[in-house]
Amino acid sequence: MLYAPEADPTGKLSRTESMVPTTRRRDWQRRYSRFLVLSDTVVLAWVFLTAHVAWAVGSGDELDPGVSPYSTGPISISLFLLVLWLAALAMAGTRESIVLGTGPEEYKRIITSTLMWFAILAFCGYMVQIQLPRAYVGISVAFGLALLILSRWSWRQWLVMKRQGGAMTSRTLVVGTQGAVERVIASVGSFTHFGYRLVGVCIPGGTSGSVAGLPVLGDLDDVVRLVERGAADAVLVTSTDATHADMVRQLGWSLEPFDVEIIVAPSLANIAGPRVNVRPVAGLPLLHVEQPAYRGTSRWAKAMLDRCGGLALLIAFSPIFVVTSLAIKITSPGPVFFRQERVGKDGRSFGMIKFRSMVVGAESLLAELEADTGNAVMFKMRDDPRITRVGKLIRRTSIDELPQLLNVLKGDMSLVGPRPPLVSEVSGYAADARRRLLVRPGMTGPWQISGRSNLDWEETVRLDLYYVENWSIIGDLLILWKTLRAVVSSEGAY
Repeated sequence: MLYAPEADPTGKLSRTESMVPTTRRRDWQRRYSRFLVLSDTVVLAWVFLTAHVAWAVGSGDELDPGVSPYSTGPISISLFLLVLWLAALAMAGTRESIVLGTGPEEYKRIITSTLMWFAILAFCGYMVQIQLPRAYVGISVAFGLALLILSRWSWRQWLVMKRQGGAMTSRTLVVGTQGAVERVIASVGSFTHFGYRLVGVCIPGGTSGSVAGLPVLGDLDDVVRLVERGAADAVLVTSTDATHADMVRQLGWSLEPFDVEIIVAPSLANIAGPRVNVRPVAGLPLLHVEQPAYRGTSRWAKAMLDRCGGLALLIAFSPIFVVTSLAIKITSPGPVFFRQERVGKDGRSFGMIKFRSMVVGAESLLAELEADTGNAVMFKMRDDPRITRVGKLIRRTSIDELPQLLNVLKGDMSLVGPRPPLVSEVSGYAADARRRLLVRPGMTGPWQISGRSNLDWEETVRLDLYYVENWSIIGDLLILWKTLRAVVSSEGAY
């Protein structure tokens, strides 16, 4: 059996390189899962200890005042509940490798398993007539859920750092026609935090050369041989005529003896997982794609998030409003706020409010500067001479956008949505770009957390269209959370 160094900084696999056996390389997943078990146990032990202390110092909130929370009975109950909670986390699959590292699924499963644990606790308490103190139960559920999510988030940051260094990843072989392989490499290759380290490709008739920077390791018939040698511990099959259903099925049978993950990339672009449901019909897995949801309960929930969240943020940032207004008024002649016509939902225009960060009459100077931009539709200039000294600071920290909270409360904008375009930009929209106008523009959005002004026009449209097609309340909350990090880093803000 052949071995090779585990570190491969290039991310590519040499044809003459000796291979690490697949079962050895996938040991990191089992070790990481054991770390999570230990971490969850420590977190829940701390939670129940805190609940016991709260019970002890509480004001008589217990069934029998003569029973000490540190006696054998309550401690035994806590140990039983701890084991039950750990079992619920395991049964919900919170430590499966497919949910670790990215996406909200890991957190969803933690919340689901915690609610299941609480339901079992309430049911058993009712059946055996054991009434636990309210403070004990409340602290256990709320504090436990918060600490579990915080713990998993911390482990995820550590895992992402390891993956960026090339460790704790799945060496992935991409299989399909050259065009399909190139599209997958462009979509997956640069996102190391997903855990797929692309090491090579297999294309029809492939014997040598490279595709999108990855070496061609062989033909479609060479996949099993490469896996047998240890070339990969994951096979990503693109959806093309060359990789038809029978071929994928035969490949699965051939790879059964190996500890290999088989991934199929369907030819569905810009469609998120929640919109896709798999329904087997006569042995054929059919993908049902739901239409984008622009109305109904989700729309009402988004409106409530905008109104309540916008009002809360406006109150929280009111001191910044006062300080910024004074700084603008003192350092630059002109009004504090700048009102600009933008295009909102269904093509209706509205006046977007911002703190003034440019000299008065800046729009009259735009024609002289447009020739310097590299963006065909959306004008952005890194060193714009129209920006004032205070304007540079509030732009870098995104303070200039805070007055848009007033637009959110008025209903012109949302907290999260596509970038609000200028009227001149909309006139140059293609048919697909106009789908950005199906929802309200947002103060933040996928463009804000993905590079902001560093993005070119095509990438901005792609991100906004993906949001329009797949938006959800959970997605909005994740974008709001990531926006905080983007604002702190100031990347792409100018």
